[in-house]
Amino acid sequence: MLLDLLTESALFFLIAAAVLAERPVALAATGAAILAGLAATRFVTPLRTALRRAFERHHATALVGGAAGALALLYVTIVQGLNFHIGTAGVLNLAGAAFEGLGGYTVGLLTVSAGWPSWLAVLVGPLAAVTVGAVLFVPILKTRGHYLALVTIAFVFIFNILMNNLEFTGGPQGIKNIPTLQVAGYPFTTKPTVFGIGLPAHANFYYAALLMAALTTWIIRRLYDSWLGLALNTLRDDEIAAKCCGISITRGKLVAFSIGNFFIGLGGAFYAVMVGFVSPPDFDFGYSLVMLSVIIIGGVDSIPGVILGAFLLVLLPERFRFLHEYRLLLYGVVIVVMLLYRPQGLWPAAVRRYR
Repeated sequence: MLLDLLTESALFFLIAAAVLAERPVALAATGAAILAGLAATRFVTPLRTALRRAFERHHATALVGGAAGALALLYVTIVQGLNFHIGTAGVLNLAGAAFEGLGGYTVGLLTVSAGWPSWLAVLVGPLAAVTVGAVLFVPILKTRGHYLALVTIAFVFIFNILMNNLEFTGGPQGIKNIPTLQVAGYPFTTKPTVFGIGLPAHANFYYAALLMAALTTWIIRRLYDSWLGLALNTLRDDEIAAKCCGISITRGKLVAFSIGNFFIGLGGAFYAVMVGFVSPPDFDFGYSLVMLSVIIIGGVDSIPGVILGAFLLVLLPERFRFLHEYRLLLYGVVIVVMLLYRPQGLWPAAVRRYR
């Protein structure tokens, strides 16, 4: 039992480290540790036997843990995009759930109604979020502060009302029987086998979500370290100073809004093929508040902080399921406590360093 526990814990921490690693040295060290762990699993028979036995003994826990892990990694992708709005560019967007819903509903309509392959629909879903975001950007550009927040809140409710009342979106029933993701002829309903260890079908989505979260984090980090990230930080801190430096406020905010919406829509598209069902309650305003909670808890404009906040807000409620009915209440309490006693978040954004 102790060996099972140590094996499962080591596997979890290696995967978490792979997502958190950003710098080349940390990424190389994590990659080496993962390769060493895979080699040990492949060639050390007692370790491989212990891991197989752990999955067999805790099959139900592995299924729930895999689903929760995939959801946490999905949150990483979505909230990294939202953090690019709020943290990097200073655009207060409280409509994250609506843009995620645009990605999810696009996948549902394209696959169920139009017969598109799931992989192609997942690629088109984020573009729908970017396109609608560009239209919404017109009123956003003309507002500031609290008024900007109200505009985005209104958009969430408009989106939810439309999805509830439009016939072609399924109304309150949503869109059912969305086909699972299939890449290069490999359906994600197939149970994978890794080094002789049979895994549940949810492992496909888990590793796909891990890859998606890692790529999103890497891209966002590269953008943050580029001239674009510096320009957006200047826009966030002082628009007048940015304009005096020759930075276009309109173009900068539109680029930030589009990039962030792409990753939010990508998360929604992946959610649709993972769950196989989308409906209006999945993308209500309460879900937007959960996304905002991840950013506040982790740290505004902090890329690793978003990862930490996503894992805390998704995995901890799975541990305390008896409090599920009070989930939003607990999120509200956590936000208030964080804003009062640690407004910079659990993993504050590092001070920019110039070479």
